[in-house]
Amino acid sequence: MREEILASLQQKGDLPPLPKVLLALQKLKNDPDCNVDDIARLIKADMVLTGKLVTLSNNVFFSAGREKAEDIEEAIVRLGIKMVLDLCYSIEVPKSFSKIKSFDQTQFWRHSLAVGYLTRMLANELLEDEASLEASFLAGLMHDVGILVFDYLVPDEYFDFLHKKDISGSDQPLESLEMETFGINHQELGALFLKKWWELPAIVTGSVTTHHEDYTDPNKNITLVEVLSAANKLANENEISHPVMTKYKEITSEEFMKKSGLSQEQLDFFMDQARIGLLAFDCLFES
Repeated sequence: MREEILASLQQKGDLPPLPKVLLALQKLKNDPDCNVDDIARLIKADMVLTGKLVTLSNNVFFSAGREKAEDIEEAIVRLGIKMVLDLCYSIEVPKSFSKIKSFDQTQFWRHSLAVGYLTRMLANELLEDEASLEASFLAGLMHDVGILVFDYLVPDEYFDFLHKKDISGSDQPLESLEMETFGINHQELGALFLKKWWELPAIVTGSVTTHHEDYTDPNKNITLVEVLSAANKLANENEISHPVMTKYKEITSEEFMKKSGLSQEQLDFFMDQARIGLLAFDCLFES
């Protein structure tokens, strides 16, 4: 079935495009002459997005105790252009996949957001490469997008895979069961989609491709892939997992802990921060 899925991916069909506001913001961000006013003018065209960004900028998780932002210009100054772009992805991307019916999307995106937060926090602690730091949140947010792409390309077959096959009772990891059934897993499929149709940076798609890989070379610097893998495991260990899970349990490896030099107390702090970040979005989207 692999060839059929890849052929469907090439044709795109009704796969969602990258939201126009995100495409425009990405182009602006890459413009060396871009400033706060340029970003504000673009965001103001969408009053709902504007309101959500101002609200988030005043949440304790993002505001760091600073004075309240009264408008989008102040919110952008407070958050920074990169954070604004990350938050816009967090707000807009879930709406793009609203057609998904096979599983609970709220739980899916809570897991994705948590992994985004954790990847960024771990990256800030462990990485020095600017490109990796900049890509960290987006890599975490998009790491499981291949699950959504499966549901778009082969909805009936993926529904049967999830429910009739009852994968929740399997001791094998999800990606192994996908490979057995479809000849491709959500890591590879998600990365191919993001590269071809959303044209995300190679450092993001490369991390998505291997986010379940568990390898740590003690003689080399920690990479974004290792950080993303650890963030995903950390979220799952703390029961912030997506709804498409088996009984197989991934745990943060001793090798990664030793190489990173992180303590359990630090990981607990990162998890507490991620939960606060999720509350910010929970309150926002319940209102």
